[in-house]
Amino acid sequence: MEKEFTNEYVKYIFSENEKKEIATEMAQKVTELQQAEDDKKAIMSDFKSKIDGIQANVRNAATKLNSGYEMKSIKCEIVPNWAEKVWESLREDNGEVARKKPMTSDDLQMQFQE
Repeated sequence: MEKEFTNEYVKYIFSENEKKEIATEMAQKVTELQQAEDDKKAIMSDFKSKIDGIQANVRNAATKLNSGYEMKSIKCEIVPNWAEKVWESLREDNGEVARKKPMTSDDLQMQFQE
């Protein structure tokens, strides 16, 4: 009579060497998992920074569009306006008066010295 064989799903108890191999593999996988999680955090942080920067640019552009202007430093020439007794700061880009500052009594004396 020929022997018959079958496979049965049964409990298998690991040997000490097998347990060591499993422990070594598990330690490696824990390290890999931690590295992958750290990489994910770094990538997510990088994307968050990019997104935050883009959002700030969008908000800035929306503010400019809604207000129709922005404040910035423009080179101005300071010239006397003797008729109004003020110093005028004339914008170099378009010639408009950016600011008027009252003349002091010393300033007014300069008119007579010129």
